[in-house]
Amino acid sequence: MEKISYIITENGQQRLCVNGEALPGLAYITYLTERNCYQDFADAGYRLFSFPVFFGHQALNECSQLQVFTEGIFDSSKPDFSRFDKDMELLLQACPDAYVFPRVNVSLPKRWEQAHPDELCYNGCVYHPDSKPRACFSSDIWAQEVKAELKVFIDHVQRMPYHGHIIGYQIAGGNTEEWFPYDMQGSVGQRSAERFAAYCQKTGISGTRGEYMAFLSEVVAGRLCEFAEHVKACTGHRYVVGCFYGYTFSCPNIDSNHHALRKVLECKDIDFLCSPISYDYARKPGIDHVYMLPIDSVKLHGKLYFSENDTRTHLSRPVNDMPWYNAPVWFGPETEEQTLDVLKMHLARVLLHGHAGWWFDMWGGWYRSPGYMAFMRKALELIREAARLPMGSTAQVAVFADEKSYCKANNDDLSRGICETLHTLGAAGVPYDLYLAEDYPLVSMAKYKAIVLLEPAVTEASETVARCGLPVLRINESNMGLTTAQLRQFYEGAGVHLYSREDLVVYANESYLFLHTTRDGQHLLHLPGDTALTDAFSGAPFSPEFEAKVGTSYLLRKETVAARC
Repeated sequence: MEKISYIITENGQQRLCVNGEALPGLAYITYLTERNCYQDFADAGYRLFSFPVFFGHQALNECSQLQVFTEGIFDSSKPDFSRFDKDMELLLQACPDAYVFPRVNVSLPKRWEQAHPDELCYNGCVYHPDSKPRACFSSDIWAQEVKAELKVFIDHVQRMPYHGHIIGYQIAGGNTEEWFPYDMQGSVGQRSAERFAAYCQKTGISGTRGEYMAFLSEVVAGRLCEFAEHVKACTGHRYVVGCFYGYTFSCPNIDSNHHALRKVLECKDIDFLCSPISYDYARKPGIDHVYMLPIDSVKLHGKLYFSENDTRTHLSRPVNDMPWYNAPVWFGPETEEQTLDVLKMHLARVLLHGHAGWWFDMWGGWYRSPGYMAFMRKALELIREAARLPMGSTAQVAVFADEKSYCKANNDDLSRGICETLHTLGAAGVPYDLYLAEDYPLVSMAKYKAIVLLEPAVTEASETVARCGLPVLRINESNMGLTTAQLRQFYEGAGVHLYSREDLVVYANESYLFLHTTRDGQHLLHLPGDTALTDAFSGAPFSPEFEAKVGTSYLLRKETVAARC
């Protein structure tokens, strides 16, 4: 049968195609569908949507004990699809031509876990005293039940009148739906111990904690591949399938289960990956909001990346009175103007790095203002326009990291310190591309003038990168606190173009330039060649000498001076 949806690479961009049409890669999702902004986004031209569906009514976040927002389909012995059907009806009333890829949370209901104590982790979440043991990802019995329930759900969807609006599935699960272990200690239980013992006997490894945690990451990645293959089989291989995974830089702790991205990238049944933009420093204005994963490796393997832009706004409010959800990270800037500058940064990530994204209106109503919706409409126009433009990266710096180095180092504090370098890289006034070290043989290196190697521990892959013949800055325990000035000094010695000699966030590709200021005052931009700039939102010419407050964003079109004249 003909494919309904698939991914293509075009003009330096990964794009989602549905029924032969390449869609602009922006979507809308909310957890609380009763507080949705479906009509607002449909009126702004959006056709791509998602919303959550839960197999079991359990804790969404074991660390906070926030429960999922609806009853689970499989909470009782007879499946209840009424909430999903109602949510589809609600969306299609607002947008009759919507395309939907539901976020399917496959976490099993309590009744299954109560009946299968040997298939659970030894402990509940280490961060909450009320957390109970949940499913262990090493359990084959658990995986078989997940696949059985997936088939029942997909069969129901395929029978319904709305099935023509479904264009793919996102497989979610684990803690916070992002395939973190429920125990937040690696998903350790009887079944993981048995599997690892057999693995040690087969391979002859000594069985250190680092080796155990690396093994458990492989288990989770293997499950994602297994579930994706199953969904493909259930749907005749006609729909895209994706998942959260590969939080290489934001979650370098070895018990995160996120250090086997390579396995997922090589899986033919996984079409897209997703993650939020990093939550570091509460996403305050005036810093770079960095990627959690090696975005350019994702693209290199032909996968589409969706950034989950759960961008807080001045309208964000607490979802409840839990202290967890009253921390600064859950609130946006104080004003709409400041929020729009952050939204521009998150849009620029999508636009200049050639991937997709969804606006995650988490608790509903975050974007319900004329100013935000005018931005959303313009964002979609810019994404459509970009489809006709050359959008390849013009970065002269490649950053590499070996995900295996974290478990080898077995030092979470060291790994986190080294990953902090991404914030230094982001503020140094120079754009960069971001790869897994194991992908080095696949990367076209001709355009790069310098390499930055994030190296908690030396590995075979990192040594291969270090021998590339270009200037290499190896970030390890001895220099992980380097400054932006030191970084620019290295770049200058390597012949890398500096867009700014002072701190400034810069993204660049063939057609666009993005700037985000890290300080108040005068700024001087150094442009390569005969380049002129116009503001992508206003159309006004942009001067390389400008004054701005900290946290101001500029999305700029590149033109040659001759074209301007």
